[in-house]
Amino acid sequence: MNLLNNGKILLADGAIGEYLFSLGYPCNYLACEAVIRSPEILASIHRDYASAGAQVLTANTFDANTVKLDTHGLADRCEEINYRAVKLAARNINCTVMGSIGPPETGRSFRTEHGNPDRLCETYAPQIKGLLNGGVDLILLETQVDPIQARIIFDIVRSYSSDIPIAVSFTYGHDLLTPSGFSIKDSIGQFENTDIVMLGSNHGIGPLQFLDIHRRFATSSPFPQMLQPNSGTGKYIDGRFVFPENPDHFCRCMLSCISSSTYLIGGCCGTTPDFISTLSRNLSAGTEVRITSSWSPDDTDDIHDSGSTCDPPALSAQLEAGNALILELLPPRGGDMSIFSSRAEKMGRFAPVTISIPDSPMGKVRMSPSISGLYLREKLGIEPLIHFALRDRSLTRIQSDLLALSGSGLQGIFLISGDPPSLGDYPESTAVYDLTTEQTLKLLQHLACGQDLNGRKIGAGAGFFPGTALALGDPNSVDKVTRRWDAGCRFFITQPVFSMETLERSAALLEEYPVLPALMPFRNKYSAQYLASEVPGISIPDHILARVHELEDCDVLSYSLDYLSGLIDGMRKMVSGVYIAGSRKGMMKLAEEWRG
Repeated sequence: MNLLNNGKILLADGAIGEYLFSLGYPCNYLACEAVIRSPEILASIHRDYASAGAQVLTANTFDANTVKLDTHGLADRCEEINYRAVKLAARNINCTVMGSIGPPETGRSFRTEHGNPDRLCETYAPQIKGLLNGGVDLILLETQVDPIQARIIFDIVRSYSSDIPIAVSFTYGHDLLTPSGFSIKDSIGQFENTDIVMLGSNHGIGPLQFLDIHRRFATSSPFPQMLQPNSGTGKYIDGRFVFPENPDHFCRCMLSCISSSTYLIGGCCGTTPDFISTLSRNLSAGTEVRITSSWSPDDTDDIHDSGSTCDPPALSAQLEAGNALILELLPPRGGDMSIFSSRAEKMGRFAPVTISIPDSPMGKVRMSPSISGLYLREKLGIEPLIHFALRDRSLTRIQSDLLALSGSGLQGIFLISGDPPSLGDYPESTAVYDLTTEQTLKLLQHLACGQDLNGRKIGAGAGFFPGTALALGDPNSVDKVTRRWDAGCRFFITQPVFSMETLERSAALLEEYPVLPALMPFRNKYSAQYLASEVPGISIPDHILARVHELEDCDVLSYSLDYLSGLIDGMRKMVSGVYIAGSRKGMMKLAEEWRG
C-alpha cells in the first residue's frame, strides 16, 4: 500500500493499549503482553479498526522494549513479541502497519538528562529487529517527550535499516510543551536534516488543542503532518482511566485539522472504532468543517521572568562564623500545638538557634514540618529548618511544596530521602521517591531562576538555603559532598558522631565545607546498642559500648552527656556548628555546653 496514499488523507486507528484495557484486559500486565497472552483479543481489535475504515493499523508494541519487558520477566522475548505483534496487525491485508516505539524505561517526563545512546540501543535494538523482521511498513516513534532522545532512537532505527519509513510523534500539554518542557519548534528543529516521512503529535489534552498544534506545525514544519489526539481528558475512575465518548466532536476537530500539510489523522486514548468509523464516513463524504476556536489553557496567570531575590536565613551567617546551633524538635503526633510550642520556647533561650523539624521520621505520622515550622517563625520568632522527605512526594507535589515553602519565607530546608514506610504506622503505604536528593538540588536551581524542573517559566523565583545528610565514614563522601555543593547544597549534617577519630579522619572535608556533626546522647542501653548495631554508618567506639554495658539503665544518659560534652570541647575549632537530637534533657545540656 502506498504510504502517502496518492496525496489523500490517511486514516489511522485509535487507541490500542487503552482500548485493550477498557475491554477488561488485566491492568497488571503491560499492554504488549497481550501479543502472547491474548492474541485473538488483540487481533479482533485490529480487525474492528480496519472494519471501521482505518487504513493504517498500529502494532501493539508501544511498551515492548527490553527495559519495560524486563520488569515483567519478558526481556528475552522482546524480539518475538514485536515480530508477532506486526503479524497480528498484518492479518488485515489491505492496511499499512505501523510499529509503535514509545519513550524509554519508566517513561518519566522530567528532563534531568538525556538518554545514554548505548543504553538506548540496548533498550530498543531487539524491538527494532522484531518489527523489521515482522515486515512492518512504517516505524512510529510515538508519544515522545524529548526531541534529543527521540533523535537518538531515530538514529538507532536507521542503523538497522536505511530505508524503512520513520515517523515521529510528540505529546504536548496545555502549554504546548512536551512534559519534558520542549516546544513544537524544538521538536521540528531536531529532525530538520532527517528523512522522516511524517512529524506530528498524539495523546495530549484533547482534539480541541490539536487545532493549535496543527496550525503551528503547518506554518513551521517541512514535514507531512500526523495528528492523533485523545478523545479528551481522562479521569481516573474505579482503578482505570475513562475518556470522553464524543465521536462527533472528535470528528469535527480532526476534519478542521485537514490542510495541504496533513497526511495522517487518527486517534489515541479514548478513541474506539466508533470514532474512526465516524471519521471515515465523513472523509468519504468529503465533509468540510472549520472550527475556528483556539486552545485556551486554564492557567491564565501572567508569568514574568524573575529570579530569586530572597536573603539567606540567619543560619548562613552562623555557619560562616562557626557557631551554628541546630536543635531537633519533633512535630506533634496530633493536632495540638501547645506542647510543641512550649518545648520550642525553652529551646529559644539559646538564640541564635535554629530548630530542626523532622518529616515523619521512621515513617510515622506526624504534623507537617512545613506547617510546624511556619508556626515557629510566625508565633515564636524562631527560625526553623524544615526537613523535606522525598519519600512521600510525586514530581508535582515536590515542586508545589517547595514553592509554598519559599512563598512562606521558609528558605532553610534539609533534603532527605525519608525512612521507608515499612518502618512506620502504615507499612503497606506507597513510597514515591520520584527524585533523588541530587536531582532535587538541581530542581532548586531551576526554581531559583523562575523555572520548573523542565525549564518552564513559573514566574518569581523560589529561593532556598538547602542542606543534605553526610556519612563521614562513607568512602564516597568526598565525591558526594563535592557534587552536592556544586549542585547548590550549602551545609551538611552528619549522622551521630561518637569519637574525635571520626572527625579527624574527615578533617579536610570539615575545613573546606560547612559541616555540622550530629550529637545524640544515649537514652539507655537499648538505644546505644541500636545505634551501634542497626543503623548503617554510625561508629561507636568499643570502650564506650563496654562502659554503657556496665552501667545501670538510669545512669546511661548522664554518662553519654558527659562524654559528648567532652567531644564538643574537642571539635569546636573543626566544625561550623553542631546538630543536637535525642532526649529533651540531653539536648538542653549539650546546647548549654555548646554555647559555653
